[in-house]
Amino acid sequence: MTLLSLPATNNTALGRGGRRGVTLLSGFLGSGKTTLLRRELDRVNDNPPAAILNDFGQMMVDDMLLSVDGERPIVLSGGCACCTRRDDLAQALSGLLDAEQRGYTPRRDHVVIETSGLSDPGPIAFTVANDPVLKHHYALARICVTVDALTGLSSIKHHEVALRQLLAADDLLITKADLVDAEHIRGLVCRLRELNPSATISVTSNGELLQTEPPNAADVGLLRTQFPEHNEHTSGISTLELVIDQPVDWQAFSIWLSLLLHQHGPDVLRVKGILDVQGVGPIALNGVQHVVHRPEHLTGPIPPKTRLVFIVRDIDPELLERSLHTFLAIK
Repeated sequence: MTLLSLPATNNTALGRGGRRGVTLLSGFLGSGKTTLLRRELDRVNDNPPAAILNDFGQMMVDDMLLSVDGERPIVLSGGCACCTRRDDLAQALSGLLDAEQRGYTPRRDHVVIETSGLSDPGPIAFTVANDPVLKHHYALARICVTVDALTGLSSIKHHEVALRQLLAADDLLITKADLVDAEHIRGLVCRLRELNPSATISVTSNGELLQTEPPNAADVGLLRTQFPEHNEHTSGISTLELVIDQPVDWQAFSIWLSLLLHQHGPDVLRVKGILDVQGVGPIALNGVQHVVHRPEHLTGPIPPKTRLVFIVRDIDPELLERSLHTFLAIK
C-alpha cells in the first residue's frame, strides 16, 4: 500500500468489476502535491491509476512530469474543480469511461485527482458521489491532504480553504520534513491532531515516508475543542468526539444524521467514526460536509462501543450531543 492508498494491482474491492476508486489529493498552494504524486506513480507498476490534474492557472507543466508509460494525465486548468471547473471534472471522469468502453485506453481501477491548491475537497467529493452517471462507476476512496512543514500552519491560519482541506482529510501528509528539525515536526503533528483527530498523519520527505501516526483511538469519553475566537478562519469551528457504550439503533441514528445534514450540511465539515449498531455490529461512517459515503460493514477484532468525531462550524457541540442522545433514546 502506498501513501495515497493506490492499489498496486487490480485485485481491489472496488476494482473487481465494480466501481473505480477515486483518491483526492489536495493541499494548499506549494505544499508538495505533485512531488508526492510523482513518487507514488513511480511505485505503482501494474495497472497504474488514471490521473486528473487541476490548476487554478491557465498554463501547466506538471502534466509532463506525471506521464505514465507515455500517457499524460488529463488537465483541467484555468479554475478550481470545486467550482468553475466542476462540470469539466465530471466530463473528464465520464470521458475516461468512454475511452475505456471504446477500447482507446485500458480500464483503470483507480483515479487520482490532484486538485488546485485553492480547491475545497467537499464539492468535489459531492460531484463523485452524486452525479447521476459517475456515482455508478466511481467511489471516493480517500481524501489525502499535503501540509507543508515550513508554511502549513501559517496557511491554515490565514487561508480558510487550507483549513477546509485539512478538516476534510482522511490522511494528512506532512511534506518537506527535511527542511525543519524534529521538534518542529512533533509540534506540527500535535497541532494537526488537535484540528483533525480522525486523520492518519504521515511525515514525508521528497515523497518518502518517514513516520506514520494513526488516529487517536484512546477512549477519551467526551472531548470538545473550541478553536480560538481571535482567528477569524477558525472561529466558530468546534470538534466533538463521542464514545457511546451501548449499541446504537441504526434507524434512529440515520434519521438524526439526515436531519442534521439537511439543516446544517455545509457546516458539518467532517463526520467520521465507527458505530456499534444493534444486531449488525461495527460499521464505518465517513462524511465530508453534506456528502456521506456508503457505510462499510467491518469484520475482524473491532473493539465494542461507538466512537464518533464531528468537526462543525457555528454549531453548539453541547446541543449536537444532546440531540443525538435524544434521538437514540426514542423507542
